[in-house]
Amino acid sequence: CSSRHFMAIGLVYDGHAQHFPPASARATHIETPERVSVIYRALGKARLLDRLTRVAPREATRAEAEAVHTAEHLDALEALADAEPSLRGAWRGGAGGGWSLGRDMFHDAQTACAARRAAGGVVALTEGVLRGEISSGFALVRPPGHHACEDRMAGFCFLNSVAVAARAALSPRGGLRRVLVVDWDVHHGDGTQAIFEEDPAVLFFSLHRFGRGFFPGTGAASCVGGGAAAGRTVNVPFRREGMGDAEYLAAFDALLLPIARALPSSSSPPRAHPRLARDWAESRREPSIRSSSSSRPASTRRAATWRTSRGAGAGPLP
Repeated sequence: CSSRHFMAIGLVYDGHAQHFPPASARATHIETPERVSVIYRALGKARLLDRLTRVAPREATRAEAEAVHTAEHLDALEALADAEPSLRGAWRGGAGGGWSLGRDMFHDAQTACAARRAAGGVVALTEGVLRGEISSGFALVRPPGHHACEDRMAGFCFLNSVAVAARAALSPRGGLRRVLVVDWDVHHGDGTQAIFEEDPAVLFFSLHRFGRGFFPGTGAASCVGGGAAAGRTVNVPFRREGMGDAEYLAAFDALLLPIARALPSSSSPPRAHPRLARDWAESRREPSIRSSSSSRPASTRRAATWRTSRGAGAGPLP
């Protein structure tokens, strides 16, 4: 056995986040407590729970949430505790704001608390890493967060948990100068992008389905951030179905890692990335990517064969 010391991996799991769809939609809605409980049971079945360090979830404070969201947004979230449970559309603050028509969002008396505990759980995990108590972590929380903007609740999301945690890490208490956010959900993290698109301290990288009306309709490769943060938003928009592990690993190797590694030594990431991301994601012919250099991190020393309807392609990525 190796004597090398491996630091603990943290796990936040809130089994008490009882944020339910209305009874009329409970059997069919995709955002239910079972979404996280089945993952937790799978970790147990794989005998991984005993190898993880449990980090207790907590509610995000008002100050932590206000580092990302408007006061109006947070007040509207708090008001849900006394509102009649229902299915609604998105909520947006500002003039003419409020709830829109729709049935994708739902709320009950526990929604505000569940959202605060989800965001606070991610913050607690982040703080554990910053203190050196764990090396990394997995936050198994709900409701999700990446569609929530500073003044908008949408796509099942009420508080943007990863944005709250990133801002906590960048605060004087957190002590970081830069944060990388990688979003590999099939849907574009439009809320996270909007929150950080002018923040040069955050590099936001997203891989997602794009086009043909796929929700939320954002995340073109041409969206790269603005102002002092121009170049710090990187979108990899997949226009075809069927992208799997090989394509995602290849995107990490060919796009994410070179851009992220350029940050410490440069005032801005490589500015060619919009064209590379667009051409790479829309390519009809996917080459093989092979890496054998021992100087690269172990996570990237692998061969990822890209699938194609006409057989395996060949050749290096740009």
